[in-house]
Amino acid sequence: MDAILLLSVLAEIERTLVGGLVRGVDAAGPHGLWLDLVTSQGPESLLLTAETALPRMARGAPRPPKTRPLPPLAGAARQRLPGTRLAEVAHGGLDRVVRLHFEPAVAAGSGTAAGAGPGARLILEAFGSRPNLILTDAESTILEAARPTSGSARPCLPGAPYVPPQPSRLPDPRLLGSVEAVTAVLESSLRTGLAPERALRQGFAGLGDLWASEVVARSGSASPASLARTLTALLGEIAVRPPQPHLVVDEAGAPKAVVPIHLVHLPDALQQPVPTLGNALERLAGHLVGSGGVAAGLAAIRRLLRRLNARLASRRDKLRAEADEFARAETYQKMGEVLVANQRAVPRGASEVALPDHTGGPGAALTIPLDPALTAAANAERLFRLARRGRRGTLRVASRLAETEAALRQVETFAASAAEVRDARRLEDLQRDLQQAARLLRPGDRRLLDSLTAAPADPRRSAATPGAPRRAPEKRRAGPEPRRFVSSEGLQILVGRDNEGNDRLTLHLARSEDLWLHAEGFPGSHVVVRLQGRTGGVPRQTLVEAAKLAAYYSQARAHGKVAVSYTLKKYVRKPRKAPPGLVTITHEKSIVVTPDKALIARLAHGVED
Repeated sequence: MDAILLLSVLAEIERTLVGGLVRGVDAAGPHGLWLDLVTSQGPESLLLTAETALPRMARGAPRPPKTRPLPPLAGAARQRLPGTRLAEVAHGGLDRVVRLHFEPAVAAGSGTAAGAGPGARLILEAFGSRPNLILTDAESTILEAARPTSGSARPCLPGAPYVPPQPSRLPDPRLLGSVEAVTAVLESSLRTGLAPERALRQGFAGLGDLWASEVVARSGSASPASLARTLTALLGEIAVRPPQPHLVVDEAGAPKAVVPIHLVHLPDALQQPVPTLGNALERLAGHLVGSGGVAAGLAAIRRLLRRLNARLASRRDKLRAEADEFARAETYQKMGEVLVANQRAVPRGASEVALPDHTGGPGAALTIPLDPALTAAANAERLFRLARRGRRGTLRVASRLAETEAALRQVETFAASAAEVRDARRLEDLQRDLQQAARLLRPGDRRLLDSLTAAPADPRRSAATPGAPRRAPEKRRAGPEPRRFVSSEGLQILVGRDNEGNDRLTLHLARSEDLWLHAEGFPGSHVVVRLQGRTGGVPRQTLVEAAKLAAYYSQARAHGKVAVSYTLKKYVRKPRKAPPGLVTITHEKSIVVTPDKALIARLAHGVED
């Protein structure tokens, strides 16, 4: 709330509310009060709030919703203000500190106080990042505050004396007293080469861009005397004239400011007349609170996405390092085989040995690291164990690496969506999408998303009908439907579409006696052949076709010949807390096939691949 708008609001309050009797007090959120008054003209109300989005005073504001529990300021005001009269509004110049003086009401003709207690003061500090609303007694001792503070140059705690803020170092045009004094200040600023608008902003307290531009437009001249006369006349007009409130909007129609007069420097399309200042202020406050909620919620989601991206990138780097280590599986296997073939050439207690490598050509040698405490045979077995571990680890790490890279792409998609958020509805959609990506989130991430309140609910959204049955909660997505094929021998073949789809196929759709297949050592689709109670195993042609599908729908598609493991589904297990798509198998056999894209069309029978 700028100083000139406050000047108009206070002029209206002085004309209509001074002398009014306070009948009651309600809380207006955690930082405000709503006063119910009776004046000679009938019932009235006054809102005072230190809300960060728009600290303000407004006559005629509707009664706010109940606040529970009752804030301390509202509790203290309820004890102190009912039964008093608004005696005076004290405000100096264009200062944004307003003092409302309340005195005990006196019963007409009796000379006795109608109020139950002494008078009080309400002080609104409508500026800064932490505006405040303070209740004091008649001697300026603080009774309660919307934002109590301690340990500062101006402590604001119950029992402490109220200390006013330091006045602005800039002169106040209303307190200078004359057009000549205002002219002198402007002459000094304009001589330095400042533009008229900037000279007004930097020369006086209480003038922002909007009002500086208005003074220049009304003046029609850049001379100090003309600007001074225009400014003085404008402030005088606003202080005595009933307001003609307008809502200043941007090109999209969003409220930006409230002004008490029509501005000549703005086109009419950017100024909407409003019936009362109170109505205009509440519309602006509603927009600012909603925008602030959207901005705060969006900032929190962007911080969460940055954390997720850093977390997943770190996991990817570790998995790549593991993959590099496991890639040595074939080297370990070869070392073990060479060591077995040349055990007698290995000296006891050696830490390494160079042995002939017949696969490397004439004269080639292979240097093999050894454990000096083990025999050559035991060292060979150790190398074979490392090779087996590497082969198992390669499949596990490849699956986790593919999952991690997919999660990183998902975070990038969310970040792109966040860049397009402009309103509460889009923010709510993004928040809901993130909450459904449960595998990305840790418990703290989920708590953060659950705690976000973006903005007041969109009034266009229909409210729940009383007595209507409650909608059942939406089940978590179990994964997409598998691709469906029919083998040349008439058996159904199902192929998972992604990691979640693999889990759905293997854990929920496949039966224990169905055949399960997967490309060895590469991330890819789970494949299931429905055997439908057949005896004698899977027909050979169906096995080959299912294996080719498993090879084609894997990252080994371009690798030529591919080894595919197969076993019955009852020998497939999902480790506890394993990521989607990762399983362990036993009793497996292998078949080597070549991926065949032409097979897809032949087996699909109209089903898209």
